[in-house]
Amino acid sequence: MRNNLYDERLERIKKAVALEPVDKIPVVPCANAYMARSEGISIKDYISNYELACTANLNALRKMGAEATQNVIYTPWLLPPQWLSKIAVPGDELGDDELWQVKESENMKFEDYREVLDNGFEAFQTKFIRERCDDANAKLVPYFEYLPTAYQRFYEAGIPCICDFLMITPFEFFCGGRSLAAFFMDDLIGEPDLIDEVFKKTMEHTLPLYRGMMERLQPVGVWIGGWRASPEMISPRVWNRFSAPYIKAYADLCIEMNVIPIFHLDSNWTGALEWFRCMPPKKCIMALDSKTDIRKAKAILGDMMCILGDVPAELLAFGAPEEIYAHTTKLIDDIGPTGYIVSSGCDIPANARPENVQAMCDAANNYLANKR
Repeated sequence: MRNNLYDERLERIKKAVALEPVDKIPVVPCANAYMARSEGISIKDYISNYELACTANLNALRKMGAEATQNVIYTPWLLPPQWLSKIAVPGDELGDDELWQVKESENMKFEDYREVLDNGFEAFQTKFIRERCDDANAKLVPYFEYLPTAYQRFYEAGIPCICDFLMITPFEFFCGGRSLAAFFMDDLIGEPDLIDEVFKKTMEHTLPLYRGMMERLQPVGVWIGGWRASPEMISPRVWNRFSAPYIKAYADLCIEMNVIPIFHLDSNWTGALEWFRCMPPKKCIMALDSKTDIRKAKAILGDMMCILGDVPAELLAFGAPEEIYAHTTKLIDDIGPTGYIVSSGCDIPANARPENVQAMCDAANNYLANKR
């Protein structure tokens, strides 16, 4: 049976992506740890009891008046396969209500690149996660077992999820595994031709993998993540060689599969905004945190790309409700009302004040009604 509320909200998101007028500004948060805290659940329970976490997420989103979400449930055990790093989790190395942490170190050695080239990325990653990342894939089994139930519950609640999984570029995989200093200095600068080979070998696995996931899951959208691969971190020459082609390859796959590419861009991407004009118009979302100049993004891309964000995490944690309401309203004035989705810059922080989060949502939900 069709859910009319779900369909209505999803259509509103699609109109925002297509830069068409909407009757209400969409609010689409990413807020895992915040939703746990705001619902009075310890982080340990939130990442281990998925039924509880799903209920908490639904309750929190209903209170916000959110249009959609960026994920239905979450586990930090997704991070080791994405980042080739170990993690510390609450209830183990951390207190029950502490946030999970990536334990960045030189977890991967330079000579491990040879295994990627000899055996392929899939075999390398499977062995690496088992032996050097605390067998994280085994710990993910309960999460993936519950995930279909979570999606069904969200559908029944009329809350679409706009991001079904995350596409990881080779840059992010190996920067995480090698650590920032070793990857940037020893690898990108010291052995660029080798890294070219390794990246191409990695894409031989990831492109068919993500294609198959899209065929199977029929997602609304997926994240194409950008963290360390930002133009703030590397020179234009290095960015154009080791970052841009892989972002574009993933975006091209999304467009081919009728999936919305969501460029989740943490850190400062202002220097690459013009490059994103190579994307097809009215098909993509650019999600920004507070490092990239969102108004410059609007000036450069506003005629062709939907922008998501960017109420700053520090404002949600330490500001006052009237401050957040005014900030969000000004964002809609400047970036919207078409082609704009309200959210925090990256995640709503765990220590955000609920009244501040509500002020962000209320500003969006009231905006067009107040204009009538």
